[in-house]
Amino acid sequence: MYRWTTLVALLLSMACICAAGAFNSVVFQSPLPGAQLVTPESRIILRISGQVDPVSLTPAGAIDARGSASGSHPGRIVPSRDLRTLQFVPDESFTLGETVSVSFARSFKLLRGESVLPEPFSFVISHTRLTMAPEQYLNEEMQESRDERERVTTDGPKGPPDRTTAGAVAPLPLNFPFVQTTTFGTPSPGRIFLSNFSANASNVPHLLILDDDGQPVFFKPMHGSCLDFKMQPNGLLTYYDTFLGYFIAMDSTYQVVDSFRCGNGYSTDLHELRLLDNGHALLMSYDPQVVDMSAVVPGGKPTAVVTGLVIQELDEEKNVVFQWRSWDHFQITDATHENLTAAAIDYVHGNAIDLDQDGNLLISSRHLDEITKINRETGDIMWRMGGKNNQFTFLNDSIGYSHQHAIRRLPNGNVTLFDNGNFHATHYSRALEYQLDEVARTATLVWQFRRQPDDYGAFMGYVQRLDNGNTLIGWGAGNPAVTEVNPSGDIVFELRFDNAVYSYRAFRYLWHSADPRPPFERRFVADPPAKLPQSGERPDDDPIRSAAGRDDRRACLRPPGAQGPDARRGIAPCGRTLRNAGRRDVARDRGLLLPADGRLVLADA
Repeated sequence: MYRWTTLVALLLSMACICAAGAFNSVVFQSPLPGAQLVTPESRIILRISGQVDPVSLTPAGAIDARGSASGSHPGRIVPSRDLRTLQFVPDESFTLGETVSVSFARSFKLLRGESVLPEPFSFVISHTRLTMAPEQYLNEEMQESRDERERVTTDGPKGPPDRTTAGAVAPLPLNFPFVQTTTFGTPSPGRIFLSNFSANASNVPHLLILDDDGQPVFFKPMHGSCLDFKMQPNGLLTYYDTFLGYFIAMDSTYQVVDSFRCGNGYSTDLHELRLLDNGHALLMSYDPQVVDMSAVVPGGKPTAVVTGLVIQELDEEKNVVFQWRSWDHFQITDATHENLTAAAIDYVHGNAIDLDQDGNLLISSRHLDEITKINRETGDIMWRMGGKNNQFTFLNDSIGYSHQHAIRRLPNGNVTLFDNGNFHATHYSRALEYQLDEVARTATLVWQFRRQPDDYGAFMGYVQRLDNGNTLIGWGAGNPAVTEVNPSGDIVFELRFDNAVYSYRAFRYLWHSADPRPPFERRFVADPPAKLPQSGERPDDDPIRSAAGRDDRRACLRPPGAQGPDARRGIAPCGRTLRNAGRRDVARDRGLLLPADGRLVLADA
């Protein structure tokens, strides 16, 4: 009798719960319950298992957010277009150091008839507020790689003899960067997208779209360094402007039409912007926080500045609909080569995000030596590859990758990345392609390219698989800056800047501008003042014109011990090498002749 009574009571209880709809079907929330080091501007994000009836979101008061110091925070609930993701936007920011408690006054009704009543939770706001310019992390990366950079050979072109000859004249300004291109075979169709970067103040940063001869199809001088200049799937051209501190988007006429920056009070990091087919955007932020490292490692500083990583997804209205923080998932001690007793520790250093074929996320964390797969629905880690928490067995590759960049999933299911190689036994960089078995957790090396002699890009870098099977490799801090190889590993194209001038990434795209002006009139496109501050001024015209050499198709004999695509072919075309130089000092350094008429002519080398 007792058992029967208990069963009836249990069934009645369940019936009451079902009638009330008191189910907790929240699949993702941000901040996480118990989260620490949360920004005061944070919004509360809930993702529900089903679509929410918008009528149940009103009137206000369904969510009660209360700070231990600031008290009640009224606000509004903003549903996303999918009606599954809700944002609670407080009218005022929270207070530093306080604990925020979140409770729910009533349930949310789903369109399918059920109701959801989320569990109450709390999180803690950071005690301090730190701000650092995003480019500071790039400068620190350059500084820590100083020893490696000194090992990079920077004594001029490698490979076949330089057969540069006098060539055509093109009107370029004096501050235009020196560019040298060499074609050994048949490159993929398309234009090269990149942006020159240097710690040397004499370098003027530009956005560059170049043809295979190194001639600009479009160029734009900038106030400060710009990175990740590329074409998005929707045709927009985007780049990170360090002068502004966020990403800018231009249309096919090179007019500024949009901008992208992180929400929830986070600064926007320079490494990555991915625009998705659904109109959403993926961004990352570096999050410096004061951490008592003496409680983490012996000898740790009690007020160390430790930098975490934040991944965000913005919807069409630029609302944050997904947020993932390294503080919630990684340990500071996961860093592989960082000095954890230092005053400043950048323990993650994310540098790439990719949308995987199953809709989840792949991220690259340089200072963890790790590629991580993140469930985009729940925020959970699905697997970790490389570094201290490696879950994969590497086949055909005994050394793995070190301080890598540019994780990308290919249409064939494999992944590519750029192995900077900072902590290999000898310093060299390479492009890698792995076949992943995510069930058996194996990574099989199916292709790699290691330049001979070695090129070593201690920081930055990118690998792009092109439609015809060729691979474009941006060597970051290496020399040359860009190499394109065919599937057999033969070099078909290379591009060089001046020594100590780099490009964070390089891309090749089929690009056709809608700008009706001739290429050399596309000097500068002013940003509309109503939308954004101007990021540069049109340079004054100058009578100095730089030269680009003409095609040299003479045959030559490869010298003994020659490396590269023609090393085993005997007599073959030398390849064409074309240069342009836009500064008087570069003209002198390169042996350019400056006639009285002001025309720069490139002499035979």
